[in-house]
Amino acid sequence: MKPFKILDEATAELDAAATWYEEQRDGLGLELVAEYRERTALAMEMPGSGALAGHTPGGVEIRRFRLRRFKRYAILMATIQGVPTVLAFEHSSRRPGYWRARLT
Repeated sequence: MKPFKILDEATAELDAAATWYEEQRDGLGLELVAEYRERTALAMEMPGSGALAGHTPGGVEIRRFRLRRFKRYAILMATIQGVPTVLAFEHSSRRPGYWRARLT
């Protein structure tokens, strides 16, 4: 997989979700992280395949890539200054649009 950036806040969101799932069942958090990695790799290969979630202040498209097994989660990604960047690891029913504050 080619290099990409992940915002610290997005890493914290992934870590919190993985910890929660791991507490529910041994190995489940690892399965979430594995699917995140697979989905991120696919997003890097086909960046236009995600659903349009908005634009950065500079007009760059932000794409949402939903996980398949963990359907409530999505990776929000934009190419900023030529670098694919994960902006958030979003849970669909928590604080819609909260990640937009990271764009300023």
